[in-house]
Amino acid sequence: SNPDGIVTGVRYNGVDNLMEILNKEDNRGYWDIVWNPPGQRTGIFDVIKGTEFRIIHHDENQAEVSFTRSWDPSQEGKAVPLIIDKRFIVLRGSSGFYTYGIYEHKEGWPGFGIGETRVAFKLRKDKFHYMAMADNRQRIMPMPDDRLPPRGQQLAYPEAVLLVDPINPKLRGEVS
Repeated sequence: SNPDGIVTGVRYNGVDNLMEILNKEDNRGYWDIVWNPPGQRTGIFDVIKGTEFRIIHHDENQAEVSFTRSWDPSQEGKAVPLIIDKRFIVLRGSSGFYTYGIYEHKEGWPGFGIGETRVAFKLRKDKFHYMAMADNRQRIMPMPDDRLPPRGQQLAYPEAVLLVDPINPKLRGEVS
């Protein structure tokens, strides 16, 4: 999306969109950050949306685009005091894309802490059921619905869910 820099769709090998089409467009592929002002322990969750789009490089073999969001003092306490430049690169002959970010904190801007920052891609649950991390770490994955009651029971941490009635019965009793 322009100028947000939200990944709304990825077309590959005859599949029109690999991203979860049941989600809203701004909840398919995005950068986010959890940050806090000094002295505060509770993190502020922020989906990083750009306000400016630029083409960094474009030729017959490579395209690189930038989605930048700048901070100003009127946003103090509401947005992390950074200039965030999210970049995406596609290369001819490569089936994927690259992404990286440049975070800049100007002198004199307020301090803050970052708990985490990440790029999240929510893939179509009707297409992606298997994950391979390495040659010796591969497995069938639970479905997103398995993490919700009554199929899943939240444990001590929100990220940990006991699969009590998963769609794939072979996963019953596992922690996801």
